[in-house]
Amino acid sequence: MDSSHLMEPPTDDVVSGMGGIVKETSNYRNRKNAIGFSFRFFANEMVDNGKIKLIQVNDVEPTKEFIQDDSYPFAAEFYAITAGTENPNVDSLIDWILSDQGQAIIEKVGYVPVN
Repeated sequence: MDSSHLMEPPTDDVVSGMGGIVKETSNYRNRKNAIGFSFRFFANEMVDNGKIKLIQVNDVEPTKEFIQDDSYPFAAEFYAITAGTENPNVDSLIDWILSDQGQAIIEKVGYVPVN
């Protein structure tokens, strides 16, 4: 195949975004003891259908505070990767992300800020 020609992406059996994955997880046989895995943000902010319960692990709830202090053992980190760029605005962007305003926006949209 010529590298300048892109394949069409598959469209069968694809759940649309994380919201769709959470919906499929919450609908799966809906048994009392069923466990599905997703991100706290999607379960709390995007789906919020009242049917999803976040679970404690070792008696620790997945609250903002317990995620920030690493007490909750299952948390994913997100990174701003800028390696190799010569863009002069990178340092300003990172400073802004870590600023009070940047962290407030991160929290406002449903993620857990670093500070």
